[in-house]
Amino acid sequence: EQGSIGKYKINFITRLLTLIIALGQGLSSVIRSRMFDIAQQKFLVLQVVFFLIVGSFICIWLSDLITNKGIGNGVSIFIVISISENLSKSFKYLWLNDNFFSLSKKILISLSFLILLILTIILCSSYLKIPINYATHKKHDKIQNHIPLKINTSGILPIILANTFLNILPTIGAFLSEDNAFKKFTRQLQESQYYYLGLGFFIYLLLILLFSFFSVFIMLDPHEIANHLSKQDAY
Repeated sequence: EQGSIGKYKINFITRLLTLIIALGQGLSSVIRSRMFDIAQQKFLVLQVVFFLIVGSFICIWLSDLITNKGIGNGVSIFIVISISENLSKSFKYLWLNDNFFSLSKKILISLSFLILLILTIILCSSYLKIPINYATHKKHDKIQNHIPLKINTSGILPIILANTFLNILPTIGAFLSEDNAFKKFTRQLQESQYYYLGLGFFIYLLLILLFSFFSVFIMLDPHEIANHLSKQDAY
């Protein structure tokens, strides 16, 4: 609503939040790696955290550059690169591990993933046509049109937000002692999210559903659409 001034404010807040999150995650990564004696190597720890923060801002700069050049959404491209890297590791583990997976299981898992990928693409590109009519001055004369509503309006945003929320917990836990109850809880939560269908997995699914619900109403306000149509004498 504020034009260029509002865009500048949003960018400033985004950069500030990025700095705070990068600082927290950088420190927690150093602490969890247990590669440094923080009490004796404070300067080295600060160097590592500094370069992690600089790397985060380089990624932001590159994503903005990709977006401004019209190549695509820079942030989405970086997310796809990250997913592709993890995916290649998963397939490497699948096909090189003959002790746990037979050839038939490998083919079945690969085909299942391919089918899931195709269905996801179809779902993300599908939309529902809501018919609308524009009344004109002529009797019995109407201009018919439709509102294209994407079935998956929120996209991958809920998954990103859910992952971010769950990653904040171990980041906070890294600054606590090993005997702290909250740190033990975050560790169990993280393990139950990735290694077996435990509490963390179901909390992850619940967060995706909640963020999907709220992001749809943020991106698509039914009252705003209704007011816009009523101003154009549409129904």
